[in-house]
Amino acid sequence: MSLLFKVAPESGHQSVFQPGENGIRWLGLEVLRLAAGEKWDGKLGANEEAGFVILGGNATIAVSGKSEATYENLGGRNDMFSGLPTTVYAPRGSSVSVKAASKLEIAIAKAPCDLDLPVRLVKPEEVKVVSAGMANWRRDVRLLIPPGSPISRRMIVGETINPPGNWSGIPPHKHDTINAVENILEEWYLFKINPAGGYGIQIMDHGGEERAHIIHNDDVAVLLGGYHPTAAAPGVTVGYLWVLSGDDKAYNITTDPRFGWVPAAEAVLRELKH
Repeated sequence: MSLLFKVAPESGHQSVFQPGENGIRWLGLEVLRLAAGEKWDGKLGANEEAGFVILGGNATIAVSGKSEATYENLGGRNDMFSGLPTTVYAPRGSSVSVKAASKLEIAIAKAPCDLDLPVRLVKPEEVKVVSAGMANWRRDVRLLIPPGSPISRRMIVGETINPPGNWSGIPPHKHDTINAVENILEEWYLFKINPAGGYGIQIMDHGGEERAHIIHNDDVAVLLGGYHPTAAAPGVTVGYLWVLSGDDKAYNITTDPRFGWVPAAEAVLRELKH
């Protein structure tokens, strides 16, 4: 089963969903929007970690607790389409203070955590960018907290930018079963659309039935099972912040056998380019 949410247009702090709500066990999402000079103070639960991803704007972020750090003049991109992200990892039980130096939007990804880890800053120049796929399923994948990273206990975090008319998540994959090749990982996508009035399409599983949903700016898809590719409408760039979390952080997935031809097609297309 999968779920759709909408981030409200209001400024300030809002909880979209928390771990344990709506059948979601391993993930939470909050959004923080501040005007220049405004400040927000928050506190993580004793067994809760968070990643603060700057979607747009500049800020000072201070984290205090068993591990402490203050980072000034973070961010700088106007939005997801104009630069690479900055991320601050806050360990469980931390107090976090955010002060906006400009109009600011931050996504706060949350997950259960049973380990004490250090505060970490992931600068834009540390984000690995991968050009994935070929032809009309080529997209840019930005790895903020990649699989295998020691930065967080449970979370894998990234962004994807779909060029106009292109697909991502091809070949389609899933991570809703525990077996020799697959691991259960919940996932959410927070969508940004350029231009903002455009739209994309998100394939989601509903009790074993695949459905296509039109997605708009600030929609959130929570993917609890099934294959989940994404498409951008012609003339529209679709970006989304994505976060995965589960009992085991291993990124083990199963690809859709209906798209088993994709790797061979990509190899041929790469050869033709040369």
